Amino acid sequence: MPCRFCGGATRLALRARENMLGLGEAFDYRACTDCAALQIARLPADLERFYPSDYYTAVERAPIVTGGWARRRWSGFRLRQGRWVRWISGRRYGRFDWLRRTRTRLDDAILDVGCGSGRLLRRLARDGFTHLVGIDARWSGPPERGKSVCIERATPETHVGRYRLVMAHHSLEHMAEPGRAVEAMAGLVEPGGHLLLRVPLAEGAAFAEYGADWVQLDAPRHLGLPTRRAIHALAARAGLRVVAVVDDSGPFQFWGSEVYRRGGSLRSAGRGGRRVLCLPARLLARVRAIRVRHRGEGDQACFYLQKPESRGEGVT
Repeated sequence: MPCRFCGGATRLALRARENMLGLGEAFDYRACTDCAALQIARLPADLERFYPSDYYTAVERAPIVTGGWARRRWSGFRLRQGRWVRWISGRRYGRFDWLRRTRTRLDDAILDVGCGSGRLLRRLARDGFTHLVGIDARWSGPPERGKSVCIERATPETHVGRYRLVMAHHSLEHMAEPGRAVEAMAGLVEPGGHLLLRVPLAEGAAFAEYGADWVQLDAPRHLGLPTRRAIHALAARAGLRVVAVVDDSGPFQFWGSEVYRRGGSLRSAGRGGRRVLCLPARLLARVRAIRVRHRGEGDQACFYLQKPESRGEGVT
């Protein structure tokens, strides 16, 4: 079985169980001998069964509220002075960090791939962004057409458009053909624009410690989990430059994995694992997350990929 990320050879690596819903079914994963990415050995024929109606990405559909003049002015300030706002609020990562780094303006076209219920797009509309589109292969119901937000059922391969920023927040790992998906998303980015990929990584401290109990393995929903090397390979194949990589992992990598190791499920563990883990264990997860993030050894990262302005620009 060739690697779905780089095309290299793979070997059987581990067997993981479905633990988010507590079903306990086992699935084999293979690891690439070249880029070390993990991928499910066999795609489940009934994969949709593992995405119930209350799956977390599909439950929130709040009304779309368009930001007014004052809101747009405040959002513009946050885009220009992101470092100061981040220092005052104490929040290091978030939508304004992504938009500031990619130099995205309020009137630029933005596409969210795998948008779920459109939660992020609704927040951006409230912030004053005016050209927002979301696509999701599991979107239920008719397309949503609003003044500033449009959401429809589609995939990167079938969608048509041109965007200054294309985002995929934890959706690439749910795609059966990640190489083809990244090439399709790159085709939707206008020259000079960015593709932002946020993905769990099959490397780092949590995966090394917990193995098959690593919470972000999330069998069988996560069909493929890349490494940094795999993302660089996908970017080069799609004609994109990796301009920045930011470790944005958090304590979930430790408390969630500890819940799995103790035989629990996320559905029964409660927020932060409080029904399974004692307070010292939850606090330790926070401390450990800070340490591994500072070392760049967290279990997820945000990749900023830029499309060259012209064909003459090189790809790194």
